[in-house]
Amino acid sequence: MQIRMESTFAQLGLNIRKPVQEIKQPQAELNLQQVPAELTIEQARTELNIDSSQARANIGIMTSMQFSDVNASYGREQWLQAIAEKSQEGDRLMKIYSKENAIAEIGREKGLRALEGGYRPPAASTDEGVDVSIQAKPVNINVKRNGMSIQPTLNPPELSYIPGKVEPYMLQYNSLKIEVVGSQLDRMM
Repeated sequence: MQIRMESTFAQLGLNIRKPVQEIKQPQAELNLQQVPAELTIEQARTELNIDSSQARANIGIMTSMQFSDVNASYGREQWLQAIAEKSQEGDRLMKIYSKENAIAEIGREKGLRALEGGYRPPAASTDEGVDVSIQAKPVNINVKRNGMSIQPTLNPPELSYIPGKVEPYMLQYNSLKIEVVGSQLDRMM
């Protein structure tokens, strides 16, 4: 008689779900603020002066002041010339001892001078007579820098975690088979 035994081992299966961990880092916010710079430019007015009074006088268009100045100058000239003539005439009349007929000669000269003409205005100037002057003023430039401000906002990381799980299950149960072989007994247990 023989006893035969057959055994099988249990086999265990595992369902494994791995853990999941997620980390998200939101970006920081800088919050930059730039205040614009201020630029001011001041340009004073340039002064341009044009004086054409001399040019007008040169073509005979005078202001009342210029006209009176010219006439006063002419009158002074004539007055000084008359004094000089009277002085010369007196000197000539005083020289009786000379053989000259001074009275007749002086009369003849005065008559010829009267024929030449009376008042003559002064000759026109060859100068254009326009005075131009420019007075440039400097440019004033001011720059005011207002700068910038930074106010960062830091965001903490976002964490999420799903834990893992292990679930066991049986693939095969254990067993034991015993058999008696031989002689007349055949039995299984």
